[in-house]
Amino acid sequence: MGGHLRLCRHLKVPSTDLADWINGKGTPPLAIFLKAVDLVLDEAASGGGSDPGDPPASRDASAPDTSTQY
Repeated sequence: MGGHLRLCRHLKVPSTDLADWINGKGTPPLAIFLKAVDLVLDEAASGGGSDPGDPPASRDASAPDTSTQY
């Protein structure tokens, strides 16, 4: 979004509330949380945050298999 204040304006929340949520002090209302998730998904879908030569990020949500069979 371009910084803390721009994110506050986009989410329509006070700066102190956003700072608290980021720092693990409290939980945002569900509607605000979902707006934030939409921002992350939109950014991921547009390929933002990576360099042009980077391979696409994996979409596999499963945890890697760390078990060892002998």
